[in-house]
Parts: sequence; C-alpha cells; structure tokens
Amino acid sequence: MAKKWFTTLIKKIKGLIRDRSSIALKNYFIKKASKQEPPYQEPNPLANLILKVQEYLHNSSIPEPTGLSKDTYIATIQGIVNFFRQYQSTDGRILDPYAQTEKQYSTPCYSWAATVLIINGYSDNDLLESASKALENSIQQLVDGNAADDHGDFFIFPIMLAYEHLREIVSANRRQKWEDLIRNIDPDRAYWSKLHGGGTNVELSAIVGEFLRYKAGFTDLKYVESNLARQIPLFTPEGLYRDQALTTIPYDNYARHLLSAMLYFGYQGKYQKALEIILDRGSWASLLMQSPWGELPLGSRSSQHQWNEAQLCAIFEIWARREKSQDNIVAAQAFKRGARLALKSVRRWIRPSGEVWIVKNRFDPQQRHGYETYSWHSQYNLWTASALAFAWLFADDSVSEGAAPSDIGGFIAQISPEFHKIFANAGGLYIEIDTKADKLYNSTGLIRIHKAGVDPLVGPSATSDVPGWKNNIQNTALAIGISWPKGKSWESLAQFGGYTFYSILPRSWKPMMQFGRGQVKDMVVDVHEETTQHLNFTVHYHLSSTQVNQVIETYDVTPKQIRVVAKVDGKVDRVKVCFPILVFDGEKETNIDIEGATAKISLGDSQQIFRIESPDRVILNITKAQVYTRNGYLDIVEGQAEGKSIIYTLTPTIN
Repeated sequence: MAKKWFTTLIKKIKGLIRDRSSIALKNYFIKKASKQEPPYQEPNPLANLILKVQEYLHNSSIPEPTGLSKDTYIATIQGIVNFFRQYQSTDGRILDPYAQTEKQYSTPCYSWAATVLIINGYSDNDLLESASKALENSIQQLVDGNAADDHGDFFIFPIMLAYEHLREIVSANRRQKWEDLIRNIDPDRAYWSKLHGGGTNVELSAIVGEFLRYKAGFTDLKYVESNLARQIPLFTPEGLYRDQALTTIPYDNYARHLLSAMLYFGYQGKYQKALEIILDRGSWASLLMQSPWGELPLGSRSSQHQWNEAQLCAIFEIWARREKSQDNIVAAQAFKRGARLALKSVRRWIRPSGEVWIVKNRFDPQQRHGYETYSWHSQYNLWTASALAFAWLFADDSVSEGAAPSDIGGFIAQISPEFHKIFANAGGLYIEIDTKADKLYNSTGLIRIHKAGVDPLVGPSATSDVPGWKNNIQNTALAIGISWPKGKSWESLAQFGGYTFYSILPRSWKPMMQFGRGQVKDMVVDVHEETTQHLNFTVHYHLSSTQVNQVIETYDVTPKQIRVVAKVDGKVDRVKVCFPILVFDGEKETNIDIEGATAKISLGDSQQIFRIESPDRVILNITKAQVYTRNGYLDIVEGQAEGKSIIYTLTPTIN
C-alpha cells in the first residue's frame, strides 16, 4: 500500500513539473512572438501567387457542381444527432457509446446541432426537450467549474449559439433560468486556459464564446480584448495560426473558423482590422492548400479527422458571403466551391447508423484505429456536427459554385517555415510535400497525392502518421522518396525533420530520442515552370547526415502524372526508393500487382501506378511491413538502384 501511495505521489509530482514546464515554455514563445512586428503588418508571402490564382479563376470554366446545398448540412447533422440522442443521460449529458461516460464538449455541441434541426423543422417536442436539457446541463457545468474533462473553454461558443436560437421557443421560466446561469459564469472558474496561462487554441474557444456572451448583454468585452492581445502575434504573415508555436494545420483551421465567426457576428473591437487582414490571408491560403477531394492537408496532430473539413466548410461559407458583399463574385464562387467540396468529403464517411467515422478509415469505432489519445466517437462526431451547424448558419445558397484553385491548379504554394509544406497542383493533380516534418507525426518528403475522381486513399492520402502505436511513425519514417545505405541499414529523407515545440516538452523526450535524430538543416525551392497544365520545380534538402549532404528532388507535374528525379550528394554508391501503399482501410483490401519496375495499386476502380523509369532493370518488391496509419495499414513497395539517382513516375487513374 505504501509503495502504491509513493508511486502515485511521484506521478503527480512529475505531472506538475511537466505542466509547469509546458506553461513556462509556452509563455516564453508567446512573449517572444509579441515583441516581433505584428504579422498582418508584414507582406503576405503568398500575395503574388494569390493574384495569379485569382486571374486563373476569372478565366476558368465552371466545373460540374457537387449537387450539394445548404440543406445538405442539415441532412448530415441530422444523422449524427439522431444517433447520439439515444445516448443522452436523464440529466441531459451525452455519453460516449464506447467509453460509456461524457467526453469533453459532446453535450454542448449536441445541444447546438440539435437546435439547428429544431429551427429547421426537423424535430418534435422531444428533441426540443433533449436539446434544452443538454444546454442547461452544459451551462451548469461551466457555472460549477466542473466541465467534462476540463474542457470548459470549448463549451461556451456552442452554448451561446444554442441559447440565442432556443430562447424564443422555450418557456419564460426556462429561459430565465438559463440567463441567470449564463450571467453567473466566471471565466476564472469555468475555463481551463485561465488556469494554464492561455495563448492556445483552447483559449480562442473561450474568447469567441465570451464575445457572444458580451453581445447578449451578460458581460463586458474585457476578457475578449485582453486575451486577443496575446493571440494576434501567433499568426504568420500568411494568416495561419501557430498554436503554442506548433505547426499544426488542423488547429490553424480551428482557430480561424472561430475568429471568422466572431467577425461575422459583428466584432468591432481593438483587433478588428488585424483580424480582417489575417483571416482574409488565411482563407486564401486554405483554398490553395485544399485538395481536389475537399480535404484539409496532412499536418501533425488531429490530422484526418472529419472535423477538419467541417471547420473548413464554416471558413469558406463565411468568406463566400464576405466576398459576395464586396461584389467579388468569382472569389465568392471559389469559396462556395471549397465549402461544398469539404462537405462532400465529410459525407464520404457517414456510417450506416447515421453518424460518421471520425477518422478517415472504416474500422469499427470501438477499435479506435488512427485515433489520438483524446479522440472519442462522441465528442468528435458532435464537434463535426456543431461545425457543420456553424457552416449552415453562414451559408448563402444565392452564391453558386465556381471553379476553386483545387480544380484548376497552376501553382506551387510554399507555406511558411513554421508549416514547412509545399502544395503543387497542375490541372487538378495535387501533391503535398513536407519539407521539415514534425517527427512525432509526419515524414519528410512527398506524403500525399490526390486527383479528382481517383479514391484519395489509393493516392496515398497519408504516410505513417500516428504516434503511440506499434510500427508507426516513430518506428517507420515513411514518405514517397529516396533512401541510401548507412552501415548495415538504410537512412532515408523521410526520417529527417525539424525540431518542434513538442520536442522540448518533457513528455516528448523519450519518443524524440527513439526516432529521427537527423535534421533538415535547410531547404530551398527553385520554380522552373508554373502553369495550369505543367509544373516543374526542384527541392534542395541540406541534411545533417554523415552519409549524404544533400537530397535534390525535381518534380514535373501535369494533370495526368508526377515525374520525380531524385538525387543524393554524398558518399553512397546505391539508392533505394520507397512507395507506401494502402493495403487495408478497415473495410476493403487493395489489389497489388507488381511486375518488374511497375507496381499497380487498386481500390475499387481507382488505381495508382508507380514505375521506376531510370535506371533500367530495377525490380520492385513489397516488404509486408504493415505500418499503422490513420487510413488503415500500409505496406512498402521499394526498389534499389546502383548510383546516386533514380527517376520514378506516379500516375493516378480510373480503371
């Protein structure tokens, strides 16, 4: 008993040290960022590219519409709400069907999503009572300072939206009770970020919710203004959000969809002009980064969850409305198209029971395949529904779909050093390259290929990207790319990366020691040609390897094919190229056909053809590695060649 007590005490002390270290380091980076020139006052590195793409949009034909509308949001939300309604406790909380307890912000998100159904006539009195009980329970949790899993910051935004739309249709007594409770919310007691130093995406949730509380007359604007002051410096000149100096695309997206909503709801405070500039830049950056399948790019933690695209719907619907108000109709149509493609992406993952697979695979949710430790079937389904409800609120069907950048291409977008990504698109054939990967989640090199009409999972759509699982990113760095001998093993470009904020947190010491010691010291991109039908560019990687000083990859991209010339500069006499292939997505197996220097991977009628063009007589083989990834399991097709270079092609097609 004494030994158990002592072990528990030591764990608590270590946790306290870890948390305090995290807060101190986080505050250091926030203060450092706040002393620099505000990002919205710096030139936008993407400005010229955006002007070029806007010209393309004006001269492009309108693609085949998705056939989706504002009502499609309602239909998608309805399936999720109907599924989780059966898991509501008698006091109004939504319980996770697998954990059998309330998880994070499931209950307030359910309330807001159900509210949207109610005001659209998709309901009965029982649903009104269900939504009202969930709302009341959520408000009470904030007042009491005991929000589920300490996620109170995330409660207030959906709470205020549900309250605003339900207050006129509930009894006067119930409305008065809600208002008395909302008035008594104390941020110091209710929000996790107030207790942990702020300056995170978590705090932004509370900021936007507190703005709605202010707008409804329950509080003043002090909380909003004082906390926005430390958030503004965290944006890059491209308008992308760095959460605690983390380069996480999903949380950039999360931050901007909240702040875009705050502008839409009428924020006119001290930071209005800054937000207008930042969010406009970020919205155009998102259009450039979106794949032809409507998906948000890969990028660090929480990647490939359906809420990524649901939030993208909200951002693009707001900006479609905004561009329309400024008579920029072609731009408005591009954002509308982006929103509809993102919604179409979410709908690909609807389960037979009505809710969605929360991650882009089709394993039984009980297996939690591809989940983060904090991912739950309830909270991320209901956050997806909640974000779609935001998008519905902002959607204006008088804006029709036009061409989006993902349809027409013609650009090579280099996204800031903090996000270390290249997005290239030629006529709808899209690639994503990570140039300095966060080594806890991603690999350096070519990590995604998407083409409209060709199933994105056969792309591949992700490489090894989930920490904390056997035979994953920490054991198998894996991207489409080149390797070279090092002693009795192989070293690859994929395993090199850059330090992130994660790497200096105590909880990260062990995995950082286990994987990917090499660093990308520098990276340079040379663009040779950039049109809608043809891209040609070279990426130079300078490495800290003892074997190879530099890896040089030249990409030639057309609407039909990607051709890569990969070379190494160093003390090697042979190289190997690796091509990760999906073998199982939880429901379907791919068909793999390898003959000589050509590998064909098929999923349904979609096919990716990988071929070694040079040198001659390279023989491809499959390793049967069974690498764990968000989308399922990968194997590795690889081939060795004498010399220091290799040329290969990738051709996504329909059988």
